[in-house]
Amino acid sequence: MSIVVDNRLSEDELSRVLDFLTGDAYWNRWRSRDRIRQQFESAWKIYAAREPDSGQLLGAVRVSSDGVAYGYIADGFVFPEHRGDGVGSAVLECLLSDIDAADFRWMLHTEDAQPLYSRFGFVAYGPTYMERPSRHSRPTPG
Repeated sequence: MSIVVDNRLSEDELSRVLDFLTGDAYWNRWRSRDRIRQQFESAWKIYAAREPDSGQLLGAVRVSSDGVAYGYIADGFVFPEHRGDGVGSAVLECLLSDIDAADFRWMLHTEDAQPLYSRFGFVAYGPTYMERPSRHSRPTPG
């Protein structure tokens, strides 16, 4: 499946994202719809995956960052009907190669997507925490 990734969500698409995150996502169910909206509206960047011909939204992720050295990947998901189609990989390829963020130290929490993130150089440091070091990171003393 061919996938296009961009940095925008229409109001209708954001509403669909909020529906998913408040009703179907297993994480952070304590957040209200308004809080999640605020997080998306204030995000450093949003990456939205689309079907190229129709523009249909397939999944999305938001990134919090200092804009210099650190990035936190949050609320990343693919709608269930598009899982297994390479959508998550397409988003990560775009996100990690973004000229504004290619050298970041990346962090995230996930309970179920460790295999996906591991393919992109993320290392698990606990049951849910994963990190991908910056290319500028120093080796850990041994």
